[in-house]
Amino acid sequence: MMRLWSAIIGLCICCLASVANAQDPKIDITSEQDEVTVGQPYMLRVKVLVPSFMPKPPVFPTFEVPGLIVRLPERSTSPVSERIEGETWAGVQRTYRIYPMQAGVTEIPEQQLSIVYKDTQTNEDVPLTVTVPATTITATVPEGASALDPLILANGLSIEQTWQGGEEELSVGDAVVRSLEISISGTSALFIPPLLESASSEEPPASSAEGEETETESAATFAPYPEDAVVTETMERGVMSGARTETVSYIAQSGGTAVFPDITLQWYNLESEEIEEITLPGLTVTVAQPPQERTPIDRQTVILWVLIFVLTVVVVWVAYRFVYPFARPRLQRLQERYDASAFAAHRLAEKKAAAQDLNGLFVALKQRSARGIAPGEDLEAAITALGRAKYRDGAEQGASSQQWQIIRSKLRKERRTLIFRHHTSTATKLPTLNPFI
Repeated sequence: MMRLWSAIIGLCICCLASVANAQDPKIDITSEQDEVTVGQPYMLRVKVLVPSFMPKPPVFPTFEVPGLIVRLPERSTSPVSERIEGETWAGVQRTYRIYPMQAGVTEIPEQQLSIVYKDTQTNEDVPLTVTVPATTITATVPEGASALDPLILANGLSIEQTWQGGEEELSVGDAVVRSLEISISGTSALFIPPLLESASSEEPPASSAEGEETETESAATFAPYPEDAVVTETMERGVMSGARTETVSYIAQSGGTAVFPDITLQWYNLESEEIEEITLPGLTVTVAQPPQERTPIDRQTVILWVLIFVLTVVVVWVAYRFVYPFARPRLQRLQERYDASAFAAHRLAEKKAAAQDLNGLFVALKQRSARGIAPGEDLEAAITALGRAKYRDGAEQGASSQQWQIIRSKLRKERRTLIFRHHTSTATKLPTLNPFI
C-alpha cells in the first residue's frame, strides 16, 4: 500500500511540473535572412507569449553594438496571440531593423528581456527576466562595390550644391559659402562621409587645395568656419532614406587667386548594380590686394623725440661750456703720465714689431728700459736671432717674418706681466743689442 501511494504522489508531482513548464512564458527570436548587404536592413523579430496577459509592457533589449545601426520602424511593436495546446496565449512582438556598417560577421552578445505577467491561478503579477541568447549578423559587399572607399550602397543618391559669393572680386574679410545637401534612399544617411573637410586656420581650406597660385598673382588664403552637419532619417513603407547638409564659410585672409576644387563621390547603385559617380564643380575666386596701410604719425611720439633731441643738445653744450674747461688740464696730465709710462713705451714697441721696424723697436725698448722695464732674456735672444739672420746670414724674407712673429709673441707675453707689475724707481739701461753678434 505504501508503494502504491508513493507512485501516485510521484505521478502527481510530474504532472504538476509539466503543467508548470507549459505555463512558462515563451520567447521566440527569428530572422528573415542568413546574410545581408552592408547598409541594408537585417530583420530580427523577438516574440514574447504568456498564458494570461502582461499588465506592463515588456522591456526589450536594444541590440546596439559598435558597427550596427539599430532602428525601430513605425509599428515595430505589435500585439500577437497564438493557440498553444488548445489555449490562447497573448503577447507582444517587436521587429528590429539592423543595418551593418561594415562587411564581416558582427556578434550581438546576450541581452536581457524583462516582462511582468499575471499568474493564471493566483492572479498575481509575476516578474521575469529572460536572457536572450547571442546572435551573429553576416554582412556582405557586392562584388562590383568592393573597391569603393568610402563604401556607399544605396538605391539612389543625389547632391545639390550652392555657392554664395565669389562670382565677383572679393575683398579681404569677405566670405565664400559652400553648401551641400546630400539625399540618399535605401539606407541610412550615416553612411554619407563629410565632403567639406575643414583645414587649420593657418592654411587655406582643404576644399580650396591651399589656393593654386597663378603666374601673375599670388595665392589667396582662406580661413574655414564649418557649421555642424545636419543628418536626418526617414522611414517610409519599411525603406530608410535620409539627408545630410554641410555648410562651410571661407573668410578671405589675403589677396590673390584661389581655386576651390571639384568634389567627386562614387557610390554603388543596388538597383542597377553599377558604380555611379557624382562630380560637383569647384570655383575660382579672386581677392583684391588690400591697400598698403601707412602708420599714422603719433603726435605724442614726435613731441617725445623732439624733447629728447633738445635735451641732448643742452647736455652736450653744458658739458663743453662748463665741464670740459675744468676737466681738460686733468685729462692732459693723465695723457702725459701715460705717455711717460713704461706701458706706453711697450705698446709702441709692439706697434714697431708689427710694422717690422727694427730701429723703431730698439728706440721703443730703450724708452721702456729707461722707465724701469728691461726686456727679458727670451726677447733679447729673439731680437739677436733676427739681427743675425737678417744682416749676417742673409736669410730670406720668410725666415725674417718667422723671427718677427717670435718677437711679437714675446712682447705679448711681457705685456701681460707688465700690467700686474709695479714700476720701479731705479732705471736700468738697455743692454747693447748688436745684430752682428
